Amino acid sequence: MKDLIFFEKTIALLSFLIGTALLSIYLYFGNPNTIKTVGLYFVITAFIINSLLFFINLIGIIIDNKNRVELIKTCGIMLLNIPIAILYLYMIISIIFSPKF
Repeated sequence: MKDLIFFEKTIALLSFLIGTALLSIYLYFGNPNTIKTVGLYFVITAFIINSLLFFINLIGIIIDNKNRVELIKTCGIMLLNIPIAILYLYMIISIIFSPKF
C-alpha cells in the first residue's frame, strides 16, 4: 500500500508540474496552437489517470484501516490539482477572449 501512496503522490506532483510547464510555455510564446492542442490532450489524459488513481485510493481507504490516514492525505494532495487547473483554465480563457486593441 505504501508503494501505491507514493505512486499517487508522484502522479499528482507530475500533473501539477507538467500543467504548469505547459501554461508557462503558452504564456511565454503567446498563444501558439500547438501548445493549446498538447495542453488539451494533457488535461484529458491527466484527468483520466488522476480520476482512476483517486477512486483506487478511495477503495484503499475503505479496505485498509492501517494506512487510512495516509490515504486520506493523499486524496487531499490529489484534490489540490483541481483548483489549480481551474485557475490555469481561467487564465487561458481570459487571454483567448480578451479584447485585442
